[in-house]
Amino acid sequence: MARKQFIRAALLCLAFSVLAPAWAAAFEFGFNGVRFNGVLLGAVPVPAGADIELRLPLAGNGLFFSLRLAGGYEDRQILRNPLTGAPVVEPLAVDDEYWFNWPNGQVDTGLLLRRGAQTLQSPKIEFFALARGRYESNASDRTDSHFLDANSLVGLSGLAGVGIDTVTKEASRMKHGYAGELSLEYGPGFLGFAGGQDFYRANLTLEGYLPLLSAGTDDRNAISVYAGGYLTGDYAGGSSVPLYVLTSFGGRMLRDGLGDSIRGYQSWGYEAAVKAEASVDLRVVGPALFGVLGLRPIAYLFGDAGYYAGLYNCSSVLDKDGLILSTGGGLALGILDFAYLGVRAGYKFPIDDPLYDYYFPAGDRFFWGITFMLHF
Repeated sequence: MARKQFIRAALLCLAFSVLAPAWAAAFEFGFNGVRFNGVLLGAVPVPAGADIELRLPLAGNGLFFSLRLAGGYEDRQILRNPLTGAPVVEPLAVDDEYWFNWPNGQVDTGLLLRRGAQTLQSPKIEFFALARGRYESNASDRTDSHFLDANSLVGLSGLAGVGIDTVTKEASRMKHGYAGELSLEYGPGFLGFAGGQDFYRANLTLEGYLPLLSAGTDDRNAISVYAGGYLTGDYAGGSSVPLYVLTSFGGRMLRDGLGDSIRGYQSWGYEAAVKAEASVDLRVVGPALFGVLGLRPIAYLFGDAGYYAGLYNCSSVLDKDGLILSTGGGLALGILDFAYLGVRAGYKFPIDDPLYDYYFPAGDRFFWGITFMLHF
């Protein structure tokens, strides 16, 4: 018996020694971004989490095992009166009812099938089927009958879809190409272990980049100009839609909801089951600073438009849909493709927004702020 176990162990070690180098060569690691907390050190956001992705090839035909880990100790807001459900203005400081710290985590795991290469001539196409686990535990004692998960959430959902990608970035940091994704997510009630869930969501996302000008003798002193466009839309429903679904756009890479996606509007607001966003940027990327390719100044002009409908559990607002726009510009310093530290300013056009007077009772239209990332 001992001899058989030894032979079996030896064969396993031999198989691992043969396969491990091949796996390591094809192993993919992606760093999707940093999570920030904006209240731990006052007004200065600090890194408080991360989003990483691992992909391991299972066969030579483009099949991968995918694992994504994301989460952190961020700050969060729920801008609804817990008794009436009416929208409220953002508090001036952390108050443990409307604005509080937010431990959260997410695990996406499953299979991915890849076809093609990431070029305009042969786009990379990925079919995916994933299980998504969400954990949230608000650091507050808020009691809210309008959102069952307002204090905590533990739930599982399934996510499936297809994505296409041709986007490439040159050494001069000029982008070109297009990408898109169509996905469906379903979180049945029996898989909502805490906080409650019973929802479905469909999401479509498109983005594209068009080079306009490139000048310079090499990549280090190049000045590039390109246009970018981003479009996403969500359709959600169910008897209990979690806050993270209402305040985000779906897909594999969750995007901040309408209040963040339309620059200048209320973050963590606009809890809508149906929402869409369109953004366009004109970007100028300057020469490398100190000869470092990934250290460059960036200037941009932008325009955003958003639509929402199906404002969730909000009886105090009779009109459940709206149309919001903004435009402006910004400056940023691209730091090794890791962060884009800068400032932006603009002007809001609430064309038809029944929530605007709640969120901005003074009626102010001009806005500005510090930024840490590009919009898309």
